[in-house]
Amino acid sequence: MNIHLRTLNLSAWIALLTTLIFPGHQATDGAARTDFGFPFPFITQYHNEIMEGHRWLLRGIRIDLLYFLLDVAIIYAIIHGLLYFVSKFKSQKK
Repeated sequence: MNIHLRTLNLSAWIALLTTLIFPGHQATDGAARTDFGFPFPFITQYHNEIMEGHRWLLRGIRIDLLYFLLDVAIIYAIIHGLLYFVSKFKSQKK
């Protein structure tokens, strides 16, 4: 199976944009945090008073690369499957 780089690039961008499109999920157990990402959250922002005084860009943020790659793989499979079925449907029409 060939990996289509355009589809892989598109799926990576869609996975990143889901952090802006879908609202974050605030966890009720453990530390005060907000999880971002769909279908699996891969960005976690922690909220505590120590970090509120410092306004660094990535302070209090954890990025899970494995979950990001898993999201990209799921979105890639969905897009690739849709393109496959569209091409099969178009070939049957002819």
